[in-house]
Amino acid sequence: PPDYLNPGHDQYVYRHPNGLCVVGLATAHVALKEEGGITAIDFNVGKTDRSEIKVTGKRKRNAQHLQENSALCKVCTKDKTFVVRCCVKGQLLEINDRLMKQPDLLNTSADREGYIAIFMQKPGDWLKVKDKFLSFEDYKNLRGIC
Repeated sequence: PPDYLNPGHDQYVYRHPNGLCVVGLATAHVALKEEGGITAIDFNVGKTDRSEIKVTGKRKRNAQHLQENSALCKVCTKDKTFVVRCCVKGQLLEINDRLMKQPDLLNTSADREGYIAIFMQKPGDWLKVKDKFLSFEDYKNLRGIC
């Protein structure tokens, strides 16, 4: 979604037909435009360090149930810190722990290896919010990206 809660805080949600959603920073996110790009990522938000969650089994034990506006992580540049939100309501299944050692993946490959997290949604939750999201083509047109 473009401008997620704040101007320029664009994020993407790729939804697979199996219901899993991959969340990350869109190419036009303000943090990616900062000089030097993103230098660190911190999954310790408030009372919870999201990087310590270990989901197990078919029933996804220990998965955190998060809301659309829940803080997912903080991305840091040389001078600023930006809060990244979940964008979707669902169970947090996995965070991309490679980002803790390689935050540069956000600068070089935010849409692939630099994804931030994977969520599982109930189908009904997706139906309620899917109209708020833009298709990739509509997003590119909105931001003037070729």
